[in-house]
Amino acid sequence: MQEADSESGKGEFFAVNLNQIDRIVDAGAGVEEVMAYVVLARGVNGRRNTPLSTHGANSIAKRTGMSYRKAEATLDWLVKLEFIRKAPSPENANKSKLARWLLAEEIEPNDVYLANALTDGIGRGKNNPPLMRIYDQTKSKLGALADARLDAMMMLLHLYRYSDMQDCGGIDPRAGIYRQWVEAENTWGEKITDLHGTNAAIYEIKGGDEWMFIKFAKEALAYIGPDDEISERGWDAFNNLHRMGFLYEVTQVWSADPNGKNGRKAEPLYTLYVHDRHARESEPYLQKEIHSAALRRGDMDEYVEFAHLGMEKMGIYGSEGGNIIGGAGQPTGRFRYIANKKAGAFPIGIYRLRFRPKTRDTGRGMAAEKQRVDFWINSLKKIS
Repeated sequence: MQEADSESGKGEFFAVNLNQIDRIVDAGAGVEEVMAYVVLARGVNGRRNTPLSTHGANSIAKRTGMSYRKAEATLDWLVKLEFIRKAPSPENANKSKLARWLLAEEIEPNDVYLANALTDGIGRGKNNPPLMRIYDQTKSKLGALADARLDAMMMLLHLYRYSDMQDCGGIDPRAGIYRQWVEAENTWGEKITDLHGTNAAIYEIKGGDEWMFIKFAKEALAYIGPDDEISERGWDAFNNLHRMGFLYEVTQVWSADPNGKNGRKAEPLYTLYVHDRHARESEPYLQKEIHSAALRRGDMDEYVEFAHLGMEKMGIYGSEGGNIIGGAGQPTGRFRYIANKKAGAFPIGIYRLRFRPKTRDTGRGMAAEKQRVDFWINSLKKIS
């Protein structure tokens, strides 16, 4: 079992057996039964041998938004199909700590680790925890709302399976879900800006297509039939999770294409930009330092890069804008990364889960993120 991050304290994450969740869905469960099982897993102290949960119908209703009556019905269904059993009741036990249910996991474990905040909420969100958001705020463009809720929940659990902060800085793009970033041109039609006197250059890029491999969609939504329906519902689920804030994009620079010929050897060099205002306040990225170094060195011109802002200061409006700030003061959507001209690099959009379990690996992952960015900041200082 994963250990807690030394800074996080004990008990800030819990495990769910994804193989058991898949079995429950194969048996005909809806999102209510899946959520109920996740909440029961949240109430387990120690999972192997005797996974006993102290949670029951009241905990399920409180954390998911379903009614108490429906929560009881989900437990009845799970009992009927023998996914859970009534826990033994020792005499003179403290009722508040009494185990109510035994999770009957007679199957090979495939644990994913979830943050307690996913079921309990955090801060001002305690009255509207994330699971409740899936239940209340999921939308469907393709049909039944019940299907869309289940799809979003199953997509989320399988995204947790491939979350790898330490080696990927987010969800492993080799699993098959990421955004392309492609070369672009600045105002002068240039794609590359040489950093004179160095072996490095700045490369202009813009966002491209989002990708989801059908293999990943089939794994997450294995209960759906034809491939075209899996693809449509997979994107619908992903877009729901993105809209509700369960994940966000970070643009990273890797040593090579992780889905290319030698993709197994590819690794992140640094995070270029964090596309989330709240996460950007605490997570390291390099975009500002790249611009600052290029401006200090004179490889970029401040007036050209920020032309619109400069003209507004002089009382001149309606400009076409510069490379970074475009017309009407709006961002151009282009970004710039730095790389060794000989070794090259590969920009890619990685998705990062917002509610991350504070495991040892997550803690090491964020430390690795900071270390990578700090290394490049020091390198930029040396050349500027």
